[in-house]
Amino acid sequence: MIQFVWIVIKDTPVAGMRFIKMTDQEERERLEKFYGWLSGPISEFTEKVQDIIIEGTKYYYHTNNEVLFVVGTDLEETSIPSVFTPELEDVFFSIFPPEIADSYDGKDVSQFRVFDKNLIELVKAFDQRKIEAKGERKGLDAFEVLNLPTELQMVALVLVKMQVVTPDMVTQVTGLTTSEVENQLRDIYQRGYLFITTISDKSYFSIKPFESDEAPRIVSRRTEPQLADKEIIQIEGPETQEISFPPITEPSAPAISQAKVSDVSEQDDSTSIESAMMAPPDLDFSELGAESSFSVPKPSDESSDVSVFSETESISPRLEEVKDSMIDIPKKESRGIKLKADPLAQEIDKTHRQTIIIPKNGFLPSNSLRREKGFTSGKIRIPNERNRDPFLLNTLFKRDIENVFEALFMGNFVVVTSENSSLFEDEDIDKLLDTLNLITPHRNLICVKNESFVHPKDADIVVVPKILLKYYSWATIIDVDQNRIIGGSSSEFTKNLVKKLKKIISPKEFLKEITNSTSILLKVARDINTLKIEGRSPDQYLNEVKKAFGVAALDAGLTLSEKLIRLHKDCAYLAGFYIRKGLDVAVRSIIVGEPLVIIGDDPLDVYHIIEALSIFAPHKAINAQIWTTNFAGINIGQFDIMGAQEGTDKLFKEAAKVNLRSMSAYSGPRSEYLHSFLRLMWRRRSRERPKFIRDKINDMFGQVNKFIQKIQAFEDRSPTKQEMRDILSEFDPQFPPFAIDLLRNTEPELALKIKNIL
Repeated sequence: MIQFVWIVIKDTPVAGMRFIKMTDQEERERLEKFYGWLSGPISEFTEKVQDIIIEGTKYYYHTNNEVLFVVGTDLEETSIPSVFTPELEDVFFSIFPPEIADSYDGKDVSQFRVFDKNLIELVKAFDQRKIEAKGERKGLDAFEVLNLPTELQMVALVLVKMQVVTPDMVTQVTGLTTSEVENQLRDIYQRGYLFITTISDKSYFSIKPFESDEAPRIVSRRTEPQLADKEIIQIEGPETQEISFPPITEPSAPAISQAKVSDVSEQDDSTSIESAMMAPPDLDFSELGAESSFSVPKPSDESSDVSVFSETESISPRLEEVKDSMIDIPKKESRGIKLKADPLAQEIDKTHRQTIIIPKNGFLPSNSLRREKGFTSGKIRIPNERNRDPFLLNTLFKRDIENVFEALFMGNFVVVTSENSSLFEDEDIDKLLDTLNLITPHRNLICVKNESFVHPKDADIVVVPKILLKYYSWATIIDVDQNRIIGGSSSEFTKNLVKKLKKIISPKEFLKEITNSTSILLKVARDINTLKIEGRSPDQYLNEVKKAFGVAALDAGLTLSEKLIRLHKDCAYLAGFYIRKGLDVAVRSIIVGEPLVIIGDDPLDVYHIIEALSIFAPHKAINAQIWTTNFAGINIGQFDIMGAQEGTDKLFKEAAKVNLRSMSAYSGPRSEYLHSFLRLMWRRRSRERPKFIRDKINDMFGQVNKFIQKIQAFEDRSPTKQEMRDILSEFDPQFPPFAIDLLRNTEPELALKIKNIL
């Protein structure tokens, strides 16, 4: 179910509605948490609809023409990215062309209020859509695709991947004409697959019923009562659709606005619509300018049944209520947000500092690849079930067991937790650890019990008190108190495996199926890496795997191969693989000596990228904070590189950043000189790159020293233009700006002098 919709322009919510009972304070907290977790510049969320789960609510978000669309739903809702969001954006821009959003000054939102009626109609159409296909339909997955005629398989595979499509969407992927795609989709439908629904004259094809309980589910990481436990209100009746908002006036100082809660008139006990017009959380307003300050709405005379703001009410006193529970408001001169002091988090920060020196061979240090090496080289242990229960996971957990198998098979981190005071002496937990070791015949797991945070580089499974869960939001969590699995993910490969295992009653057959699956997975991953290393085309092999083991096994093997390739590839390859955009921004920060922050979900991935980027520092040892969960009290200037949790990028205003989710580096100057250097680097073979990088960077510093000496040779006078042209003729045309950049931190006066001469 859709819970709320926000439409934001230039950090100001201009339109939106909420469709469940929710106070202004609750909505405000959701908006603050969403902004806190939002990573990377808004302009980067343009390629596809992205999503994030925060405390039982799934936030779908996408930017189109600098307008941010956010849709909040429960975890069971499907088709938002492919059905609702495109429709929402199309209708919005049909009423408000992009130039209106571009010229919006952040003040008066009244012009956008007319969209509320359209929004209600969109949500009602989405909620009340009718499924064209009735009765039983055959499921369509990667294996079933192979049973279709060859000419239909390409379109069917796209549908399996995207779940819900329109003919236009498939056309963009396959290159077929829209009519060809629609004919093929109709053909697949006639063969007993797919479900069809129509919204605004567009046909949508889905592999599952649009309201199916079988839709993918993600378990919330929240330990409190779920949002679903609250009263959910459906939209009914035309009388509730008249909602109007007056113009908004500008406050004396930018701040977070807090709405008064007014009673909502209901048509009956089960109908209600509330406005969703909350300002974003307190951000660094110095970058927005005075014209974009957030403002306080005033009450509407036309509608008394919606929550509204007071025009004359001061915002500042209300901020005092918020900052104690959320974040400290940054001082005017501050360049970032300061989090509340957290002694445990501060202890985590202190114990995760490291000096990094990359070996001359240019590969990641052996000790950091412990987990990758933990995958045996083709030898699978024969599991021995003596005194161990292979069925224990099936006994304890009713759902999401495939998430645990995915973590164990792919080398992801698993956290076992409980509130039990005798957690570390609990025999039931020991039995669970024994089972997890039993069902991973391809790995030797390291299990650690600890009362404090354990970095994933040091263990595969940790047993920790529940108070530490907030530091493991990215991991697959096993809650033994509630017998549930929280977080993590699964693939078709592990889903298919779990389905098979649930039908097996013999322990030996159970372990045999696991052993066979792990053998296939490792073989495919190793073979793919062999092809990568040897530079051979994998097409023929991939087709053979697809025929022999299915698409799911192939996809799983490809996923594992990307992790294991770290054993065979140099650091430059890893840096370039995970930073597809703006690598020169990150390299410049390392060479010039300005702070760089690596932001990601998994601390192990962050750690590997920190190490990989250290190859661009042959001239020094890298001083790194390899992981931080609490930025308060850390002086970023004392580190070359920092690793930080997803969603913390707003805490590092002065640093260049790398976001592993968007695979990009940003917030730092670009360098044409270094961009050219990186292009030359990619022309070298993997084994040649480390020496090339070392020699080239050392040569850069030599060139800078030579440049300085030539400038200083003129002593008290500045060189003439002709003399300057003679000096510059000895260097690359892109070199002088880089030299000034390099000297700006160490020799500011000399850098300014050279800049003035140029």
